Amino acid sequence: MDRFLDLRQYLAEVERHGELRTLRGAHWDLEMGALVELAYREGRDPKPLMVFEDIPGYPRGFRTAFGMLASNWRLAKTLGLPQDQVAPMQLHQNWYRRQRQIRPVAPRYVDGGPVMENSVSGPGIDMLRFPVPRFHEMDGGRYIGTAHAVIQKDPETGWVNVGTYRVMVAGPERLALHATPGKHGNIISEKYFSKGRVMPVAIAIGLDPVLWWLACQPDTPWGMSEFEAAGGITGEPLQLVTGTRSGLPFPAHAEIVIEGECHPGELAEEGPFGEWSGYYANRGLKPVLEPVIRVTAVHWRSDPILTCSMPSVPPHTFSLMLALADSVGIRRRLEEYGVPGIRGVWSNFAGSGGLFNVIALEQLYSGHALQAGILASQYSAEMGAFTVVVDDDIDPANMDQVLWAMTTRTRLDRQMLVIPNCHTNNVHPAIPPEEKMQDGKKKLLTSARVVIDACRELSWKEDWYPVSRMSPELREKTLQKWRSVLADIL
Repeated sequence: MDRFLDLRQYLAEVERHGELRTLRGAHWDLEMGALVELAYREGRDPKPLMVFEDIPGYPRGFRTAFGMLASNWRLAKTLGLPQDQVAPMQLHQNWYRRQRQIRPVAPRYVDGGPVMENSVSGPGIDMLRFPVPRFHEMDGGRYIGTAHAVIQKDPETGWVNVGTYRVMVAGPERLALHATPGKHGNIISEKYFSKGRVMPVAIAIGLDPVLWWLACQPDTPWGMSEFEAAGGITGEPLQLVTGTRSGLPFPAHAEIVIEGECHPGELAEEGPFGEWSGYYANRGLKPVLEPVIRVTAVHWRSDPILTCSMPSVPPHTFSLMLALADSVGIRRRLEEYGVPGIRGVWSNFAGSGGLFNVIALEQLYSGHALQAGILASQYSAEMGAFTVVVDDDIDPANMDQVLWAMTTRTRLDRQMLVIPNCHTNNVHPAIPPEEKMQDGKKKLLTSARVVIDACRELSWKEDWYPVSRMSPELREKTLQKWRSVLADIL
């Protein structure tokens, strides 16, 4: 695998490929976020990796970066996939095959690294030393943690979890940590707090994008080391430093690392914040009480890069990344359950977070499509609102084809199933705020999920209506004869 050592080498590779854009003079307050939102919602593909320099009020050299993994090529580059095969289903097929062959590689502990070039503890700590953005107009604060990794250790087993849970600046030496119920980070926090124990925390920002990819995965099993998984993808051990304040490992080549601790019962108002679903969907514009991180030490590279994500109405800076991750995660789950005939899966961008998932399969037995749909519908820890199963002549990443199949092959009275009482959490934007709380505490929430069998019925396969579409043979013949003309059209 042609590897980069850290974020800076990766940015240089992206710039050489022509997908990096540098913007100078944008303000941290709303302006950076607005520019990113314009580029990602209204701009041309591929969406650029946007680096902001010369930020008003901050030293020259302090930067932010948005959209680390927001193009097909950048995903292929990061995951070690063929860089000339970057159509959505090519990415899906290539990552599906490669991840099955990856084996964990243990990290290597080192005495120091670039992230230790600058350090401060005690009275010198100030989280706004860095150009932390306020992303959206109705946000309740500035968020230092949106494209990062929160590092925690399970107090019972010693397993180290690496996950992305948003972090808001609550004061010069205080942060507010938001990890939704059901996430590994929330489970670990509750283990400490239920026993009255202080929880050490480290936050790493400006990561090798492989590690950030893994920190965002909803499908990483409990007990699996993201550090070892990163080494498996890159083929090289990840270099880690052990924090002197937290005792936790963190990447030696990160841009910024924050060490701290959470004390039971110490809470701060967090939010509101514009969510990945495109809404302020936690409690609307009301802040919520979340655990405080008391910052004990901060380390950073000279001229640090604060990596950021810009959640908003999709498409946004990580919707493509989630589409690939969720699609392969669903396919792997179906394979583990022994469901045959799967030809491809895609999680549609607009349903970021696994909300609209499409499975293409070759029907092999009665009930096959519904079986796959029911199992896949339970994949996402968030909502998993719609799962659509289509025949293998449909490209699951092509919404025109998917909608055609849904509207022409589905007998709605027979081929649509609503499954009630499935897991969801407080970010669900269809649940009103008053239903999310009870006696001042967060409620455990459920929501229905829909499975649509958009396949032609197998029972009359021999009599299926012919499809009015050119054959592969005619397509190839036409391409060969008219290639020079079609070059300007296709």
